[in-house]
Amino acid sequence: MAALRVLFATKDKWFMTEINSAQVVDKSIISNSKRWLVDSESVKGELHSRTSYSNQDSIQWKQSYTSNTIVMSVADGHGSDIHFRSKVGSQIAVKTTVETLFELFHNQPIEINNVSQVKDIIRYSIPRLLVHNWMDGVRYHMYKHPFSNNEVDLILKKKGPLILEKIINNPKIAYGSTLLTAVITKNYFIFFQLGDGNILIVDNDKNVRNMFSNNNSDLNDKSSIDSIIHTESLCMDDSWLEFKTGIFDFHALKPKLILLSTDGYCNSFTNESGFLKIGLDYLALLEEFGYSYLSENLYEILRQTSREGSGDDITLGFIYHI
Repeated sequence: MAALRVLFATKDKWFMTEINSAQVVDKSIISNSKRWLVDSESVKGELHSRTSYSNQDSIQWKQSYTSNTIVMSVADGHGSDIHFRSKVGSQIAVKTTVETLFELFHNQPIEINNVSQVKDIIRYSIPRLLVHNWMDGVRYHMYKHPFSNNEVDLILKKKGPLILEKIINNPKIAYGSTLLTAVITKNYFIFFQLGDGNILIVDNDKNVRNMFSNNNSDLNDKSSIDSIIHTESLCMDDSWLEFKTGIFDFHALKPKLILLSTDGYCNSFTNESGFLKIGLDYLALLEEFGYSYLSENLYEILRQTSREGSGDDITLGFIYHI
């Protein structure tokens, strides 16, 4: 077997990951009876490694082998001075989202016989429920852990009394986070996105699709409270109205690989076309060397991408159809 050379482009250079044919190749996926293989990894950005910031990304997923239901959520805490609890915010986001959607689509499954019958539920009702449950988690955390004197003093020193007043009146700002989610059921795929990040679909014909664009040009129309937030966020008022949503039946999408990533990945590339190629790169790794190999090496791939590219935290989750 020849070595597989996977080329990754970042802002400043190209780097090559080469897998030697002498290495053990995992072929267990051939005999695996499950339809989907799922895994994820998250790395702290090189820039954050030089500061006191922790990795602001969070990822969580849950899979049922009996119903073919998978829910995966990725969140990116904003990590700026005013969002000083955004790591907690991203953790709450993925936890509450996975729990909520797994309950809806596995434990108490919504019957989807026709996409048009549920489009308003997908577009409005579910995003509103996700934001509501995230807010419940934020309120509980605030109840257990009120803002400390150190946190208040730091915001006052760095941002001044007006910004401090906004955060005191709207504590959810401190927890600001994005949210990406994929739901897989027996016959349908449902996607949700709020804020930055990417959901990539590689179909059976090896076409790569970026599920949603990231156009935030309407941010100037937000209320004054939200004007201090620089991306669409769970902490915005009425944030459920800003969700991008999509629902597709299996035959319309024909997915072979689904990737969810925070914006640290996309920002490591000079253009979108370069970023989209990672879909084919990861599919090649999975098809040639298997699930176990990618799982074992994913951390190093992401760490090198951050180092050579954006310097930001990078999180990637993949769902592979076998």
